Amino acid sequence: MNARVSGGRPVAWEDAGRQIASLLGSYAAVVVTSSDPFAAAYVALGIAKAEAKHRRAVVGDLVGDIPPLRDLLAGQDVHGITDSFLYGVSLNKIGYGVEGTPNLYVMPSGTDPDIGEEIFRSARWKKLASGFSEVGALLLLVAPSDSPRLGELIDQIDGAVLVKDPEIPKAPSSLVLARVPTPTPTLKIPLHRMGERMGERAASWKQRASVWRERARALRQRRWFYPVLGTLAVLIVAAVAAALILPHLGYGPRFGSRGVATIPAPTPPPPRPPPETLHVAPPANVNDSASAAVFAVELFNANTPEGANLFVRKNGGALPAAAVSPVPIEPDRTIWYKVTAGAYTRRYQADSLLLALRNSTVLTDSGGTVTRTPLALLVDSVPTQGGIVDAVRAAVQKYEARGLAIYALMQDDGGARIYAGAFARADQSAELIRQLRGAGLNPVLVYRTGSAP
Repeated sequence: MNARVSGGRPVAWEDAGRQIASLLGSYAAVVVTSSDPFAAAYVALGIAKAEAKHRRAVVGDLVGDIPPLRDLLAGQDVHGITDSFLYGVSLNKIGYGVEGTPNLYVMPSGTDPDIGEEIFRSARWKKLASGFSEVGALLLLVAPSDSPRLGELIDQIDGAVLVKDPEIPKAPSSLVLARVPTPTPTLKIPLHRMGERMGERAASWKQRASVWRERARALRQRRWFYPVLGTLAVLIVAAVAAALILPHLGYGPRFGSRGVATIPAPTPPPPRPPPETLHVAPPANVNDSASAAVFAVELFNANTPEGANLFVRKNGGALPAAAVSPVPIEPDRTIWYKVTAGAYTRRYQADSLLLALRNSTVLTDSGGTVTRTPLALLVDSVPTQGGIVDAVRAAVQKYEARGLAIYALMQDDGGARIYAGAFARADQSAELIRQLRGAGLNPVLVYRTGSAP
């Protein structure tokens, strides 16, 4: 079974799923898809096992009797998705608990494992996704990426997790919430398995030592052993003498005063050119640093801009000054999209927002954290005027219509400033500066001031 997962061990794909599980914390129904359905199934199981620690997680098989999911049912011949969608079996009767993992359930493909197009495009998925959202549960549907109706399925629920592939050929415009291009590269061996391996190695060495002792005993019992040993000793002495004398006769390597061969140092490779970076000027309003809106609540991190923007669209009404900031993560400088909310000069104000978001289920009970983000990119401003609220709303909508994630903060003089991003350090803003310049804007790094309208 494991051999059918190309490009990584099953447990490594599961670990990769666990690593991105936090990105799906605010979603209720997601398709996990790949041209390698086995890899998709293991990633889905990794996500589900991580999420099952704090909410119910259900993994559905839209591939058709795929072993990674079927084997969790202990060989039972059970009803599944086709029985429910085609023959009316209740959905409550096709979810089967996984032994040893509370809150984890599997929905098999069914007694007829052939998943037809009518199931992929069924309007029931939208209602099912809504039901999972209402109870705070998670539905993960494992599906092959070449399914003709895959796009219609993804469009009815929150989005997709894409495994291994750069795009979804049958649904190129569908929303991708997260990508898992490879299995986890650092797979830790459990301690009990490490102990077993060390025991096996020790036994192997003992066996080898026993063999060598037997061979030595056999050699000693042979009459020619000592003459041969004497001949080897003479050859070794001759070789050492030649190594000491020949250099003085002009042969062999030269030796220094202490008898160490002088070998020229290897030529180091040419230095690599530094990675191309964008110069970021210091904040333009240094005098405003003392009054900056330093505190915010970090809500969510996505590895695609679509995932971050969808989170903001779904929860925008509860998120004052919501910012999406592309930030490079060390060591390989991979870009992640950080979502923050709020802009406050006092820590307790951000704490209050965090508590309110947890109570409103925008965040889980342990989700979110208060962070310091004093910097932002100034994109535009709205002067003091009558009907300032409508003027600010119009300015924000102008940029949102261009697909730009921006927000407004009201200023003490009655006007407003339009910002993009929220950063702890100036160098973190380089990627967003590059993106905004590409959109024809001229952003300026500043200490952000003001408060959400």
